[in-house]
Amino acid sequence: YLKIKRIETMKTSEIKKLPIIAFAIMLVLTINPSVMTSQVKGKTIKPFNPDTVFVFNSPRPLINPEGRNPVLKNAWGLDIILSNNGFGAGVFYDYSIMENLYIFASLYISGARNTDEIEYYDPNSGQYLVPNKVNRLFMFPLTFGLQQYLLTNEISDNLKLFIQGGAGPTFIVSTPYAREFFNAFGYSISYIRIASFLGIGADVGTGTTLLSINARYYYIPFGVNGLESIRNMPIKDFGGLFLSLSMGIRF
Repeated sequence: YLKIKRIETMKTSEIKKLPIIAFAIMLVLTINPSVMTSQVKGKTIKPFNPDTVFVFNSPRPLINPEGRNPVLKNAWGLDIILSNNGFGAGVFYDYSIMENLYIFASLYISGARNTDEIEYYDPNSGQYLVPNKVNRLFMFPLTFGLQQYLLTNEISDNLKLFIQGGAGPTFIVSTPYAREFFNAFGYSISYIRIASFLGIGADVGTGTTLLSINARYYYIPFGVNGLESIRNMPIKDFGGLFLSLSMGIRF
């Protein structure tokens, strides 16, 4: 009798625990729903691939190439020149005839001299003079040519390399060194010679600003006899290497 009574008591206690066990199972299923969707043996689960891909097309280009690289139709500006003759100045005008190809006109204003002209102080006159100098020489090369841009937008948006070449008349003026500087122009002699050149450079300007550096090698033959700056040392070629910094505007 005691044994049967103990068994009935145990069953009664287990029955009382059923609500607690059921609540625990429901809590586990609520917290971890993957238990309910666990893989059935032998069944392949498809990868999760929700259809949430949207493609938007802009009503206008996000990048405007013309706005980033404005087409140069016209440009003009000033040049600062450095050569064997010292410093000089100039002006230029560019015009686009097709993409990356331009025609231009430029005018340089520079002195001309032998490379070894050095001033010394003369105690008799109290002035600085160049020994054996007979003429002050000035030249004005007016050239027309073509300029071709290379590797546009491949190196940088704001860096464009170019090559150029041209030719035109050069005006050479000689004034006597023995006379005062401005008074000597009343005794000047003018000459006209043909100049030609080849050059390379880089344009680093942006927007409506033109800023470029270039190197030109001029060939300006004067003739067999040449023209004297220093006595008995005639200049037969007024050309040479000219470095310039160009600053201007595009329009």
